[in-house]
Amino acid sequence: MKKYSFLQAAIIAALALVVGIFLGIAVVNKSPGGTDSQVDYYEMGKYLGGSIGKVDRYRNVKVTEDDIMLRNELVEDSAKRNLYEKYLLYNYYQSLKTTSDVEVVLAKVSETPEFLKIYYPYISAIESFKQYLEPAREDILFALNMIISIDSNAKVPVIGYMNQAQNAIARIQNHQSILLNLMNAITSFIDSNPEGKYWALEDAHDIISLNMTQAAILSQNKPVLSYLEKKKMYNDKEGSKELVADNQLRMNTLNDVVLGDIQTLGIHNAEQLGLVIFTDVQQLGVYFSVENLSAIMAGNQEALNSLLLNMEGMGMVVGMNEQLQVILVGTHEL
Repeated sequence: MKKYSFLQAAIIAALALVVGIFLGIAVVNKSPGGTDSQVDYYEMGKYLGGSIGKVDRYRNVKVTEDDIMLRNELVEDSAKRNLYEKYLLYNYYQSLKTTSDVEVVLAKVSETPEFLKIYYPYISAIESFKQYLEPAREDILFALNMIISIDSNAKVPVIGYMNQAQNAIARIQNHQSILLNLMNAITSFIDSNPEGKYWALEDAHDIISLNMTQAAILSQNKPVLSYLEKKKMYNDKEGSKELVADNQLRMNTLNDVVLGDIQTLGIHNAEQLGLVIFTDVQQLGVYFSVENLSAIMAGNQEALNSLLLNMEGMGMVVGMNEQLQVILVGTHEL
């Protein structure tokens, strides 16, 4: 695996994000519909452009009194609005990471035909999960755009859009068991074939572990972190560092995926949305540095505790999923 220093990773990350997002925004703003599209601004037109059939499900949602009340709360309470924004942004970021990781994992396990022959149902489950990730990402991104764009005149079904995003987030989190099953299957296979050299499978195992660890840190899921701590990593300290660096470089070349999601949804205020994503992902990149993640993957409890505190300080709170369940039953109170 090619080695990258943290400085190299950071430089490439910054260049890729700045160039990719801000050049791509110019393309998005010229898409059919554009900023001058004849739509009812206050009836959700501000969030959608063109007549893309794929987003019809966002158009035909009624605005209720509860929506108006929650909208007013979010407009007046910047702290609450910021909490929603961070929650959606972090989950969108993690969905992007999972999309990338799943693609790499599938490629790596395919290098071992004897593994595929035995555990093909696990691979089918992962492939189905990959197909679901795209529409799930879009639901989360759409709700994120609504939150950062909301104002006192916006007549939007806030609860309905948050409902769709929350359902997507919950399903992604529930699918973590699919990744965990594959990770454990790799362990069983390697343990059953001690004489074999399965470098690709070992990398796939550790990529899944890294993905689940980062997701658990973002959501402050300490039981999952405790479970993962007991699982051994196949890569040594240097190998883990290379794996993390490679993972970060892949994440920072996903601008086309972000822009594709924005275009699919026909979002008008792409520049504002892109700036929010760029700013927060850049900050996450500082905390999820090669050094920090490598230390955590090597079992450094102090590094893990420090990162958990940093995530909490950035606005993520324990139990956000449970708090948002109140929205799902149709009330604006939290």
